[in-house]
Amino acid sequence: MEEKSRILKKVNDDQSRPVLFKDSFGGSENQFRLLLKNLPDESFKDINLILNNANHDLIEKDKINVLWMQHFVDQKEAQNLGSKDFVSKLDWIVFNSSWNFEKFVYQFKIPESKSVVIKNAIEKINFEEKPKDKINLIYHTTPWRGLKFLLEVFKNLNRPDVELNICSSIKIYGKKFDDAFSKKYEKIFEECKNTKNANYLGFVENSNIIKLLKKTHIFSFPSVWPETSCISAIESMAAGC
Repeated sequence: MEEKSRILKKVNDDQSRPVLFKDSFGGSENQFRLLLKNLPDESFKDINLILNNANHDLIEKDKINVLWMQHFVDQKEAQNLGSKDFVSKLDWIVFNSSWNFEKFVYQFKIPESKSVVIKNAIEKINFEEKPKDKINLIYHTTPWRGLKFLLEVFKNLNRPDVELNICSSIKIYGKKFDDAFSKKYEKIFEECKNTKNANYLGFVENSNIIKLLKKTHIFSFPSVWPETSCISAIESMAAGC
């Protein structure tokens, strides 16, 4: 496990990202963990795998430099892809969807010869029969992706046979991120708690999200965020929502 340990140590030591990897369980971080879990150690030999951070300081001259970019093109950590000097130091840029790749090519004119699309993956989810006595809805992503619009619609719906589970918290990105931005979302989380037929569950670990999805009919996600490859949507569809 020497190579995987090296890769993991580097991403844990990266203090330049707004979230600390070891404390974060967002989609990108979980994809990284899934990759390390499923690929053999020798796959990472001579590889310098950089997660979502086009930072000159992360380049290693004696390694094959691979930037795995899952962020949207407007994110701060992506901006150095507009630098020909930085891009020249990369051997590969991996994108999580064709749409995301096309946005970067259009914005930064990055060389297609260095680019590859590898789509997001999830663990297998087994179908279970859904409840028949009520309709279960779920929102299981960060609050800034459309939660306020969902609450507005759900309140107007006002049906006793429809229940909404809200699994949303910025704690998913760890203490550093939560300390910086938690107050900004206190009001909407309080609104969730006071909404009729809605259950505000806060941060829920992914394994428990999957259990909820198996009992859920509809993934309610009025997204206003440019999703590059939405893992919440992929998992919901896989669970039969």
